[in-house]
Amino acid sequence: MLMRAFAIVLVMVLPGIALAQGTSPLYRVFLADGSSLASYGEWARVDDRIVFSMPVIAGADPTQLHLVSLPGDRVDWKRSEEYAAAVRSAHYAAHRGAEDFARLSADVARAVNEIALIKDPAERLVTAERARRSLADWPDAHYGYRAKEVNEMIGMLDEVIGDLRVAAGLGRFDLTLTANTSAPAAPALWPAPDQRELVEQLLWAATLVDTPAEKVSLLQTVVGMVDRAVGLLPDTWAATIRASALGSIAEEQKIDAAYARLREATLASAVKYAAQADVRALERLRSAVHTQDSRLGHRRVSYVAALSAAIEAHIDSAQRLRLAQDQWMLRAERLRAYQRATSRSVTALTQTRSRLDDIRALAGPTPALLRPLIEALSRERRVLSLIDPPTELANVHALFRSASELAVNAATLRLDAVEAADLELAQRASAAASGATMLLSRAKAELEAALRPPIMAAAAQ
Repeated sequence: MLMRAFAIVLVMVLPGIALAQGTSPLYRVFLADGSSLASYGEWARVDDRIVFSMPVIAGADPTQLHLVSLPGDRVDWKRSEEYAAAVRSAHYAAHRGAEDFARLSADVARAVNEIALIKDPAERLVTAERARRSLADWPDAHYGYRAKEVNEMIGMLDEVIGDLRVAAGLGRFDLTLTANTSAPAAPALWPAPDQRELVEQLLWAATLVDTPAEKVSLLQTVVGMVDRAVGLLPDTWAATIRASALGSIAEEQKIDAAYARLREATLASAVKYAAQADVRALERLRSAVHTQDSRLGHRRVSYVAALSAAIEAHIDSAQRLRLAQDQWMLRAERLRAYQRATSRSVTALTQTRSRLDDIRALAGPTPALLRPLIEALSRERRVLSLIDPPTELANVHALFRSASELAVNAATLRLDAVEAADLELAQRASAAASGATMLLSRAKAELEAALRPPIMAAAAQ
């Protein structure tokens, strides 16, 4: 009886070893609205998007494709995945299934022969159970190819294994309870779309993509397809499709131009208002952008998001500048009071500039002018030493005092050099005069800067 069962199994596994031939069918991306788009090759799920290549010409070389990316919420993922599994299964069956099944058949036949020749009942049982495990695992690893036949083989082996367990002194139990259950029926594969269907699908895809550039690219592809297929597509239908695609392209270009004008005008105003620290005007500008975007139908989401981000950055700059200007207003009177207190001394030092330039160039002034110059500079030095500057102008005041000190030293050294006819003293006087004029210019510039209200560049620092 065991040999008869083995023979039945052997007869069952041997048929169908010829290699089937066929071409790979297209995949399909099924959409939430029930429609579908052809995909040459498998689609890819990237984060919350689906990316795939749509064929452009029916039956053409696969290099003539158009890459498409759609938001994931437009896709019926379950149906798309089930169809992809069916395509893989069909492709496997057409190209490798028969060959692999033939190899499985040979392996099972060899196992059957081994079992028939084994004398030890326990070893015969182990060999039969190993063959059963191989059969049970095979369909899942081979896209369910000929799973029904494999399950029938498993059922026959279960009967054999039951008899072998009895022969080995073990209790019989029903292995068929653990056999593979039938997989749900795979969806039927759709025929490859013809040229008209491809045009319609690409046109439909253009309404689904969420970037203007991709939409225009798809529409341009549709126009090119129609133009290349003159005489191959119904004339009226082709003319309608072409006009629709061209109209949509023109509409997208019109929308692009409107948003470009919005961006240009908005950024120019934002720069102006930010420089004026006009936070309220920037807030109104932000609202105006959203209002205009609403009028345009929210057609450029990423474009408006970038523009809004730019406005927010200008608002932040304006707020910082306004804070700096308000802070400056609190101390402005103190700064002006200091300017008034030092004005006479600064003016006096400035008026000695030509005399200091003569000392720096070792070109004078005459001895008759040096003593009055020393007295005037010493007087302004004393005045500056008595002024208590505001904290924020402490460095400026230190520069004024250093400039006056160096100016006194320069004039004094120049007089000593004249009296002693000492060139070295005259050179030291020149260096002091040079330092005095440099520090005076720097102090005046820093005081003028402190008296000006902050501007955008200062706020940015």
